[in-house]
Amino acid sequence: MEEKKQEQTIEKGVFRTNLLLPWLTTDLEVTTKRFIGYNRNTLLGLIPFGKNEVTFPLKNIASVSTSTKFHGKRFAFGLFFVLASLAGLSDNFASSVIFFLIGILPLLNSYTSTFKITNNAGESPTIEISILEKGNVQSFANKVNDAIVYETA
Repeated sequence: MEEKKQEQTIEKGVFRTNLLLPWLTTDLEVTTKRFIGYNRNTLLGLIPFGKNEVTFPLKNIASVSTSTKFHGKRFAFGLFFVLASLAGLSDNFASSVIFFLIGILPLLNSYTSTFKITNNAGESPTIEISILEKGNVQSFANKVNDAIVYETA
């Protein structure tokens, strides 16, 4: 009688998706049979409001990679509000603080790291992660690629 192989966790990671909001995290896990990822959905980019789950059997994953990306629109939006807050600082302090807070979040998150999963059909869903987590995400991606090689060998 053939013994079934139990699913075991190979690597698990919790990664920050936002530099200033540590409660917004992405949970990634690779087991002996599949890859699982949970990315938080947010309300107004601040409040966690559910999560998005990505699951792939290892046999259906062609590759996993990481990259970095500069978001020009986020940068311009954030820079506009930060500069507007500095310009209006002497006129109205309260509105300047609000403008600064509105601008600093997208400004600091304009350069991000991306975790990309390419399946056998060529689809490539991505998960965006804070640039500060790039080294940890790359290490996790290497573990996933090792698991793919081991599973398909």
